[in-house]
Amino acid sequence: MKAYTYTPRVAFAAICALLLASAPLASAQEEDDEPRRSVIFFIGDGMGSSQISLGRLAAKESKQPYNLDRFKVTGLVNTHSNDMHVTDSAASATALATGVKTDNWMIGQDPEGRRLETILEVAHREGYATGLVTTTRITHATPAAFAAHVKHRGMERDIAAQLVEKGYPEVLIGGGSQNFSEDQLAALRKQGYRVELALETTTRDLGDKLALFASKSHLPYVVDGGGTDLRRLTELAVSILSAQGPFFLMVEGGRIDHAAHAHDAASMIRDQLDFDRAVGWALDSAGENADLLIVVTADHATGNLGISEVVDLPALLKVKASSERLIHEQEVDPTNAESRKDFVNRVEAAYGFELTSAEVDRVFARPKDRYYAPLALGHVASDHFGVFFFDVDIQQDRLGKTHGHDGAMVPVFAFGPGASAFSGTLDNTEIPKRIAKILKLPAPGGLALPASAPKEQAQKKEGWF
Repeated sequence: MKAYTYTPRVAFAAICALLLASAPLASAQEEDDEPRRSVIFFIGDGMGSSQISLGRLAAKESKQPYNLDRFKVTGLVNTHSNDMHVTDSAASATALATGVKTDNWMIGQDPEGRRLETILEVAHREGYATGLVTTTRITHATPAAFAAHVKHRGMERDIAAQLVEKGYPEVLIGGGSQNFSEDQLAALRKQGYRVELALETTTRDLGDKLALFASKSHLPYVVDGGGTDLRRLTELAVSILSAQGPFFLMVEGGRIDHAAHAHDAASMIRDQLDFDRAVGWALDSAGENADLLIVVTADHATGNLGISEVVDLPALLKVKASSERLIHEQEVDPTNAESRKDFVNRVEAAYGFELTSAEVDRVFARPKDRYYAPLALGHVASDHFGVFFFDVDIQQDRLGKTHGHDGAMVPVFAFGPGASAFSGTLDNTEIPKRIAKILKLPAPGGLALPASAPKEQAQKKEGWF
């Protein structure tokens, strides 16, 4: 099968021409001579100010540009949820999608369980092409909050079912094929989606709808290889959506958060820089006078990350594998001398230093908890490199239910028409409202129809679902 060729950038003049050629709408915008605006909404999951600062240092060390520094409009965002001072991704993404605070774990619903129309759903209703791109499962909390409505983020098969029933967004790119049955994949194909289950099988002839689920679960960390490249996934999505007219696209760098949860600074940096390259591509594509709004923020910060004066950036950038991969790629028996030594050797080959016996004991202190060993290894390694997180055995285990999020404000960056609306100090609920106003869309956050509504009822409501 012929491989899809990704070009370095999309000429934005061509995108603007496509936006102007979009189908007319039965709204006041028909009489507006101005081109309709599009938006790429980037969310770095877990990407607080410390993550951004460490990424900047790493970019400088590796002699590459840091694109977040190109924005002239910046602000700060409050992230707390309705029921906790520290939010999880479900509540924060719901706020970023609907403009309404909700309780932790809830997706696309208010605290009373009422379904809220998201900005992506509003855009679809108004004739926009829509898309979701993520390095996590497409059914994970952040992408789900823009297109699904469930009471708990763990209901990923229900989220998958809602995505299939909706028939949009037109572009779905991420992992998570394990949550879609063969019948559901067949239903997507019947709706006109090109369904692909691996990055390398995507061809040039993509059509108008793409469901690319490139792994069973999350996409691999950048440090582990596997073809993850958020820049080219963003470019792929824009190439499909912009051909159909104005578009709304949410792009998530989801594994920044996962690496911060694992206290794996080296993996976090690589995914942070991958996210930054995607942002840079969007800025390059937009130009100075384009009708494209670019907004970049985070749902929350993770890990209470601290950068010390002894941080070893060269060593961090030389790391060859994530703590997750080192723990799970090969079973380790810490009570067996040969297995233990083999593990120490693999860690040394990946990290450049040898674990002490006490550090190995710490890594495998909880053999029945499959999440603890990668966390403990990441914590130990980051400590060697001069990057510090919550204490793995005390604060992170003891505090709250988000397993390591922190309540610090996060930055927001904006470029393009209306960008000045994102300066200053904002609540996360303000961001989708301001995006909608700039795009001249109705505000999100109204009550939405249930996904199971009869088709004739959905049609009366202009095809919300």
